[in-house]
This record gives sequence, C-alpha cells and structure tokens, in this order.
Amino acid sequence: MLKDTVTYLVKQLVSKPEAVQVLDFDGEQGKALKIIVDNEDIGKVIGKDGQSIKSIRSLVALFKSDKEPFIDVVIDS
Repeated sequence: MLKDTVTYLVKQLVSKPEAVQVLDFDGEQGKALKIIVDNEDIGKVIGKDGQSIKSIRSLVALFKSDKEPFIDVVIDS
C-alpha cells in the first residue's frame, strides 16, 4: 500500500508517468523505497529546495508500520 501511494504521488508530479517505478528493498539502515523516474523529471520529484521529496519522505514516515523503525526514500533515473 505504501509503495502504491508513493507511486501515485510521484506520477502526479512528473511529465512522463509511464517511466515511474517504485521499488522496495533492504537498505543499510532498514527498508528503503527507490523512486525511478526519467532524467528530465528528477528535478520535479525533488522540488524547489527539496520540498517535494521532503514531503514524500514525511508521508512515508507517517504511514510506515510499527515493525519498521526506518524507511528511506531515494531517487534514481
């Protein structure tokens, strides 16, 4: 559900929603979500002064389960 929510949010921000992928994997500090977008859309996902990605990370922190102490969100193209 969290992965689907992040996918939906990111698709609303980008100009090429068909290129959006959100993958979950085990990172160094626990679970992580990797957002993959087209090169042209990285700036839109990050947002001015990083506000968009900060908001996405805040939402992920709110909706994570109690079992997961930390979920990181990274962007790639």
